[in-house]
Amino acid sequence: MRVRVVFFARLKREIGAEELLLEVPLGASVREVATQVEQERGLSLKGCMVAVNETYAKPDHPLEDGDEVAFLPPVAGGADDMTPDTAEQTVAEITTEVLSLENAAQFLVRPEYGAQAYFVGTVRSPNAGKRVDFIEYEGFAPMAAKVMQAAAAAAREKHGELRVFIQHRVGRLQPAEASILIGVGSPHRRAALEACDLLIEYLKVNIPVWKHEADEDGQHWVAGQAGHETL
Repeated sequence: MRVRVVFFARLKREIGAEELLLEVPLGASVREVATQVEQERGLSLKGCMVAVNETYAKPDHPLEDGDEVAFLPPVAGGADDMTPDTAEQTVAEITTEVLSLENAAQFLVRPEYGAQAYFVGTVRSPNAGKRVDFIEYEGFAPMAAKVMQAAAAAAREKHGELRVFIQHRVGRLQPAEASILIGVGSPHRRAALEACDLLIEYLKVNIPVWKHEADEDGQHWVAGQAGHETL
């Protein structure tokens, strides 16, 4: 059978390709595909997470013909179209555009929601005592939108009725430029504040976004964390 294998961040650069089409044995697992890639391409996938058809999966997940397998380095927590959920209460977006609190407020502020809470994350310099020149953010956009929607669902499960606005910017950002914007609208203040914090914590370990940082010592991938089972 044939599967489509996609790579991100350092993996894409090491292998020199964004994707491969592989012929693999019928019913092969993710781990078996990883082993084949490592043997054929000389690439180490140790410590990587995996997604099958844009959903996190375990290494022993069995594959079917036509599946998409994405190998994901640990994420650094962080389509250009807005993605509303079925209730039209969530905006979840990976974008190259400048992030705007005004746009978030236009979505979140409603007569029935008496509280709005916002979090904006910006590029920091210095970082670890070194001057940062810029950071290149790279993301797996379709999967990131799903992760954002899942984060919003988790916030609603705990805090009830909410409007949620999440944007993560990709591309080259300079110090003090915003990379992520999270906003929550709620009938009550405490729920808005706590839901905003829940979203931050959820996204920093789950959203498939990576950072390539340029500082005074050169360029390097920012160490990430794996929120799911790895190879």
